[in-house]
Amino acid sequence: MSRAPPAESGLGPLMIYGTAWKENKTEELTESAMEHGFSGVDTANYPTAYNEPLAGKAIAAALRRGLKREHLFIQSKFTPVWAHDKDRIPFNPDQDIEGQVRESIAQTLKHLEVGYVDALLLHVPFEKDDDNITAWKVFETFVPERIRYLGVSNIHLPQLQSIYAAATVKPVIVQNRFYKETSFDLDVRTFCADHCITYQAFWMLAHNPKVLESAVVSSVADKLQVEKGLAFYVLILCLGNTQVLNGTTKTERMAKDTETIKLVFEDAVLLKELEPSVADFKKLLWELASKNNQR
Repeated sequence: MSRAPPAESGLGPLMIYGTAWKENKTEELTESAMEHGFSGVDTANYPTAYNEPLAGKAIAAALRRGLKREHLFIQSKFTPVWAHDKDRIPFNPDQDIEGQVRESIAQTLKHLEVGYVDALLLHVPFEKDDDNITAWKVFETFVPERIRYLGVSNIHLPQLQSIYAAATVKPVIVQNRFYKETSFDLDVRTFCADHCITYQAFWMLAHNPKVLESAVVSSVADKLQVEKGLAFYVLILCLGNTQVLNGTTKTERMAKDTETIKLVFEDAVLLKELEPSVADFKKLLWELASKNNQR
């Protein structure tokens, strides 16, 4: 059964299903996620952590059930050779970067069984900045016919600035770990806000114990009658121009998470009521980031 798409940001759904580390359960879990309201899927042509072909089978099943392709946001990644397990590189590593990128993208389109992907990210930067630009220029040749949008992941501000300056097709997505050790990416998120780039947060729940146990997260969880993790997601999304990756393996969580995000972000009165909590959340992030920078 096809479900209505959830609340959206300026670029796709507010919450995207993360398929990393699902291994042989990737198809089952991804299909279940879409059945329970997810309309965004994040994967990668990176066999060390993703089973992209099984994600593709789940997407194909959802489309057969009646989910419209235009209601589905499909995102994948190209990973440079250095970041792969040396025994699990999916493309020929002996060719030049252009050849590697083209072969990897062709594999992704075949794996996902679609004519185009909504977004392709540079999974991690190359070891040399010039190589980032070389790969990016190849990415651009696929836009807009086979790839709608481009982005980057696991990136620091200087690398992002370099790619942005050199790009003809500008990055519109940054997908990074959101936790204290990177000061919650305050500098990167500021750049994103200034350049109309959507920030995708991941690695939130297991790596932010102080935030999860904070008074502000607890108060929002109580107000919405949800678990603290979901309240944390809501607060991140309330920062604006953000998306969150959610890789839950529990079907009851899938349904609750998508229903809550839809409820909150389609209710202007509720969002207004949450504004004081969002201000407290921003203050908390700033305080924790400041302590991290002083170490």
